[in-house]
Amino acid sequence: MHTELYNKISKSCCVITVYLDDEKISEGSGFCFLPTGEIVTAAHVVTGRMPIRTGDADDPGIRIFAKFPNVALKEYKVNLCSINVRVSSFLEDIQIDVAILIPVIKEEKLAFLIINTNPPALGQEVFIAGYPDELKLPYQLEKIINKDHEGVTEFLDAMEKGYMADMTGPLIKRAVVGNIRRFIASNPKQEVKSDVFYLDNGMHSGASGGPVVTKDGDVVGIITQRAITSASQSNDPRLEIPSGSTICISLTSLLVLNQKAV
Repeated sequence: MHTELYNKISKSCCVITVYLDDEKISEGSGFCFLPTGEIVTAAHVVTGRMPIRTGDADDPGIRIFAKFPNVALKEYKVNLCSINVRVSSFLEDIQIDVAILIPVIKEEKLAFLIINTNPPALGQEVFIAGYPDELKLPYQLEKIINKDHEGVTEFLDAMEKGYMADMTGPLIKRAVVGNIRRFIASNPKQEVKSDVFYLDNGMHSGASGGPVVTKDGDVVGIITQRAITSASQSNDPRLEIPSGSTICISLTSLLVLNQKAV
């Protein structure tokens, strides 16, 4: 039984929504790694796209919100958005898809998970969590709700900013590391190590940035994307579909910050 672990993950995992002026440009998942509310997520969750472009995270119109289950909505700002390494043999920087967000107002005693910068092992069982599109409100409430009823507009607005966290909590799945490879990007001034690994269970859009957790409760990576495979047919040779696996990265790259996340 993993009840205690699942409860810990559930309380520490959040919905992240990002607005540019009044338009929502991105939504994803993340997890708290300090009791004062600091969050790790995927960099593309912050910007809504990958690769990260210069100035994406610094736009003065960007507002970032995180919603943990049964905790008031919190506003965040960017501390780190992608670790970039210039390698002479590549036309563009190597970008490691990780971001750190810090709360505008810090608050003690938030549930959190501890980061382990060591990668998982091939064949290791882990647990992945997030708020993917497959996670729906019970009873299809979003479809049957009377939008003309008093207070419903406010309720729907709240849902847009992550109050799904209160209604459902994150989806947690078990998986096994089926493939893992270490990559080292370096130049004369910098060396960054990162591990890319595949899990034999699928998470869908919206789970990006969610944690990969060991049975001991340590976070050894984050979800970056669902794996895609070709489903080529004669009438659609470019057709691609989800493979049923999830692509993740370790948090080893954070060591370049001298083990100081914030």
